[in-house]
Amino acid sequence: MELSKSHQRYYDKLRERVESFIKEKGISDQIAHYVLLAPDLFVLLARLLVDKRVSTSSKATAAFAVAYFISPVDLIPEVITGPIGYLDDIVLAVYALRKILIDTDQVIVLEHWNGKDDLLQVITNTIQKADDLVGSNILKKIESLLFNKTKGK
Repeated sequence: MELSKSHQRYYDKLRERVESFIKEKGISDQIAHYVLLAPDLFVLLARLLVDKRVSTSSKATAAFAVAYFISPVDLIPEVITGPIGYLDDIVLAVYALRKILIDTDQVIVLEHWNGKDDLLQVITNTIQKADDLVGSNILKKIESLLFNKTKGK
């Protein structure tokens, strides 16, 4: 699927920024792989927002994740950490997609995916590595944001 011009500009700008940071800082290949998911996940969520086949509740989840990507205020701020700060955005996006896939046909979600890797494998791998990527405290906060979990549960 082709990106709209505005999505393409954002996608290109974000990917260029991330790739430049990775080269400049010598980020490990494993972390770089996850950080480079940011543009693909952002565009996927933005596309789901405008797809008429996606339920209102799933669109609300996608909107929350898109807003989190855009917001300068988040758990690992990009302003301070550079693109490494996208790790919390990526984990939140993957958890949001897992939630969206509960009531959205997988075929619809996959139609909007432009990433190189298999999306379902990306979701599985990222969830398995989430604690390593962002730490347990941030992971608990992300789960709380998306699934209304409280500390006692």
